[in-house]
Amino acid sequence: MKTIFSGKNAYEHLRVIADDIGPRHGGSANESKAARYIRDYFKSIGLKTKIEKYPIYSFKDAIASLKTPAGKEIPCIAVPITESTSSRGITRETIFIESTNAVHLDENVRGKIVVMFNTFTGDLQRKFHAYKPAGLVSIQTNAKQKHIRAPYKAAAKRKIGSVPTVKLTLEDGLKLIKKLPKKLTLKVVTESERVTKGCNVVAELKGSRNEDETVVICAHFDSVWAGAGAVDNGGGIANIMELARVYAEKGSERNLRFIAFGGEEMGLWGAYSYIKNLYDEDKRLKENKNFERDGIRTELDKIRFLVNLDMMGQLHGKTVAVTLGHPDIAAAGRLLANEMRYSLEVRENKIYSSDNMAFNYAKIPSISWHRCGYEGFDGHTSGDTIKNCSSAGLAHIGKFVEQWIDRYIMEYTFPFARELPEPANKAIKEWFKDRNPLDYEVFGPQKKYKPTKSKK
Repeated sequence: MKTIFSGKNAYEHLRVIADDIGPRHGGSANESKAARYIRDYFKSIGLKTKIEKYPIYSFKDAIASLKTPAGKEIPCIAVPITESTSSRGITRETIFIESTNAVHLDENVRGKIVVMFNTFTGDLQRKFHAYKPAGLVSIQTNAKQKHIRAPYKAAAKRKIGSVPTVKLTLEDGLKLIKKLPKKLTLKVVTESERVTKGCNVVAELKGSRNEDETVVICAHFDSVWAGAGAVDNGGGIANIMELARVYAEKGSERNLRFIAFGGEEMGLWGAYSYIKNLYDEDKRLKENKNFERDGIRTELDKIRFLVNLDMMGQLHGKTVAVTLGHPDIAAAGRLLANEMRYSLEVRENKIYSSDNMAFNYAKIPSISWHRCGYEGFDGHTSGDTIKNCSSAGLAHIGKFVEQWIDRYIMEYTFPFARELPEPANKAIKEWFKDRNPLDYEVFGPQKKYKPTKSKK
């Protein structure tokens, strides 16, 4: 079947999302603005569309400053959702820690501003906060990398704690520790545990012959805080929007559900919420004693497969397909690539850490497409801008994904079993560890317990 994917159309969507709207972290006003733009476009091409909202921890903004005793400013950014200092900041003694090793954690960090490479994680993070340092200056370890724009996790803050935290580039960090002052003045102002609403946009194209099977085609549309997120993942959502136009025109024998997920960069919040809702409905319906007799299939049962698009827009690079499911999925990628003389790297039954993982947890197989540009794109930083992208770059992978969907998804007989082999199940279990996305729950700001006085 002839390809009709237009890189020019996709690039126009990218321009609106990454340039006109700009940074759109989970739960922000800009994320909602982008969701409305995507919804309106899906509706304009005739798809039944809705915005589904879910609770998420978020923040409006975060500011920070770091100064030497002489008043010299050290370039830094705040890590949102950590504790804030007073509006005037704090001045404390400093201590430098080179590695994230337990041997460095003792009373020496108490009440001090800790300067270190990266940060503590897991049990070491818990131990670190137990000693109550006054603040943390985290130095990134990749040369020439802009500030990573990632927030602290509100759930971790509740369980483990946090301190006012800033990030430094490697270059600025090395300058600081070369002549580390005895004291530093740290200021961090960021909202903590602000519960707001995130958005998923869901659009439906009904199948012409088989309405009892659904394939989800998805991408996340949020960005990191204060970053335009052009490649990651403005390019992915732009290509999803163009694929929706393609199949609204071509039609499909089975249902195609196009989903723009929010909150991915904050921890897959949108995808987790979506799967939890499907699970809850599935459980409720199957508790009815008439369920099997009436031959009902739940929405969760109907979803056969997931196609995920992430990180797109660069022309020169490497296209990668990561599969979780029957070996035939990976084979289908290799076969079509060989036939079309298209350069493709296939990673079979490997983890791709994006929205697909929520579906994989629900035993739904997937293929995740992305394109790694050789020139780099400053992922998760303010450097991920539209200048790294082009219409030709979007079309390079968009046209091939269209051909793959034409060949394996649109026809009546579905070629891939709805099952996950042992290698896939093992990889998924190792990735989630003790986490369960079905435990999805959002609490309000933590309140200290005060026992009530008993009446005499």
